[in-house]
Amino acid sequence: MTRPLIDLRTTPHGGRSLFAIQPIARGTVIFACEVPFGHVIYKDYRREVCAQCFAYAASTSRNIGDPRTWSIRSCRATAETVWFCTDECKVIWESGVIGPLIADVNALLGKGKIATRSKSARDGYDPILPNGPPAQITQDCIDQAWVDVEDLVSSRARLSSYCSTMNLEDMELEISRLVASAIVQRYVFDHRLANLAVSSIIPTSDPWAEVLDLQSSELSNVSLRPYILAAHLRVYAFLCHSLPKHLRLYVPTARNILARDTGNAFGIWDGDSRDEMLGWGLWVGASYFNHSCCPNVEKTRVGRAMHFTTSRSVEIGEELCISYIDTNQSITQRKQDLENSWFFTCQCQRCQSEEPDEASPH
Repeated sequence: MTRPLIDLRTTPHGGRSLFAIQPIARGTVIFACEVPFGHVIYKDYRREVCAQCFAYAASTSRNIGDPRTWSIRSCRATAETVWFCTDECKVIWESGVIGPLIADVNALLGKGKIATRSKSARDGYDPILPNGPPAQITQDCIDQAWVDVEDLVSSRARLSSYCSTMNLEDMELEISRLVASAIVQRYVFDHRLANLAVSSIIPTSDPWAEVLDLQSSELSNVSLRPYILAAHLRVYAFLCHSLPKHLRLYVPTARNILARDTGNAFGIWDGDSRDEMLGWGLWVGASYFNHSCCPNVEKTRVGRAMHFTTSRSVEIGEELCISYIDTNQSITQRKQDLENSWFFTCQCQRCQSEEPDEASPH
């Protein structure tokens, strides 16, 4: 029996994290998270990204006729049309349960009456948060806003009236699709309609329990971006109105996903060049890796899977870290990016060594 290479531990500085429990050579794949619990491909890229393996048409030459789009597609009567890079990917996708169910749900979301709201009007009047964001953001204020939206959605008549004039930005609709895909995943798991791939390194019997174990960034996110509270409430109301009855039972899941999406999600990029971000996803087990500006692990997307490989040799007891940002930036820019997107001040070894000495003259 192969001895495990890594262990999940609680740390005083970053929640739970992964550590080496024996020496690990450079280039060792130490972790693989096979599928995202929830994901979305941006609207502008859906004809260019394979629904099964996320291959990007513009970065390949497979489709000679039009190098920026795929020609193979699935367009069942009840589902949103999706595209594939090969017939093999189409067969894999259609033989599963989750992909077609998500396509069905996305078709329903696409039929919703949505009035496009300009960015300049984002902070304007909306009955879902009539007084706008609270002047002082507290957890109590956020909790009360969610109580109020629960009251709204408890009446189908009031919910239908609100949604008939709902103003959703394009990004709010993308967020709705991400949350809906996660709801489908949970529904499928609960009804044992398919076997979800789970990590062999961090075993789990319930992927939803893993989602709840992730750190919530709700208060930090709303404090930094007060407008996001109304956006999340609109997403919630929209899903309550649009999803079929058997999935509406899971919509309360939405708040937990939205609270953990920021700070735990990974971008779906076009490849090693990372020139274009095609969407994003929540690979739950992958979120156990903490950040360092001098990481010893590299992440690579292989189809739908996220693989993690040591970038140097690692000793027993070392924490295994990836980089959340571009580490070629200055310490000032790195800290700003981490504080704005992940809500923490980096204290890694590199940042401590590069921190200016306040006592030294300017």
